[in-house]
Amino acid sequence: MSLYLSAAAAFLATIALTYLLRPLARSLDFVDRPGGRKQHSGEVPVAGGLAMFIGLMLGLALLPVEVRPPTSFTATAFAFVCLGLLDDRLNLPPSLRLFVQVSSVILMATAGALSVQYVGEPFGLGLTIFSPPLALFVTIMLVVGAVNALNMVDGIDGLAGSMGLIALLGVAGAAVLGANAIVLGVAVVLAAAVAGFLVFNLPLGVNSSLRVFMGDAGSMLMGFSIAWMMVVLSQEPATPVAPVTLLWFAALPIYDMVSTGVGRVLRGQSPMNADNTHLHHLLLKKGYSVRATLAVLVGLALLWVLSGAVLDMVPAIPEWLSLVGFLIAGSLTVAIVRGMPERVAAIDRSAKS
Repeated sequence: MSLYLSAAAAFLATIALTYLLRPLARSLDFVDRPGGRKQHSGEVPVAGGLAMFIGLMLGLALLPVEVRPPTSFTATAFAFVCLGLLDDRLNLPPSLRLFVQVSSVILMATAGALSVQYVGEPFGLGLTIFSPPLALFVTIMLVVGAVNALNMVDGIDGLAGSMGLIALLGVAGAAVLGANAIVLGVAVVLAAAVAGFLVFNLPLGVNSSLRVFMGDAGSMLMGFSIAWMMVVLSQEPATPVAPVTLLWFAALPIYDMVSTGVGRVLRGQSPMNADNTHLHHLLLKKGYSVRATLAVLVGLALLWVLSGAVLDMVPAIPEWLSLVGFLIAGSLTVAIVRGMPERVAAIDRSAKS
């Protein structure tokens, strides 16, 4: 019952805060303006990330003390939100963002004694356990990768929130199977906060006058939280879900980040450079509306979540085969998006970037 109440509080608080923070964001110039890659119409307040964070913290505070996340989680989440807010306002250099992200993960890993040492049997060579230095490196790559994957996919209305919500529901299911009340609490409460934000961000038409973006603060909060929960679940002594299965829950943002980064490198550019080659950009260029683009990508994300769950539930399928399937699904995702037929309709210009 306390989980339901906490989730309801997070949902309602995020809705209220998002609405109340809109005018404040405008007055403080926390707005996203069209131009360049950003093709939306008008100045849109960037207040969703802070509203989601406050909603999350309120919901978690209503949970019993014994099932609240450790201080290392809340402190690192706060650090990522602050970094995101600064980036939303000042457009920080990528190198500075990366430095702060890596430093924050190192502090979290050392203060919370949490790193990716156990990874199951994804390579077909038996149980794999990383040494502490390698475990820390893998942890940094996982968390920073998740943070930036959710940030990069935040390009059209509703996309980043939907991807985060899908991943959170998958993680919540894994937490139920593993009887991990702490991870379940964070996943459900954050999912409720994200749902509250989506009331203002989904391209529904009726909410266009109340449109709000989550900004880097929101995408970094979701990315970090999802990665933290995946690390916790994967390191359980008797986790019922294989660590590789957790990757399927955030498959589409990962595929988008990797395909875009590889493409930039092949063109002789830095993988950190911004451009219009993300999966949603490809669909928009083909003439698909924002709603149609969102539907296609959400459908693919749900497909891969269900695929990962099915592979995990069949005892005869080894973990290495699930990893191979995950890699193949990435290639299929890019092929499906690139192979979508051209649409005659004009491109919907309400995309954020």
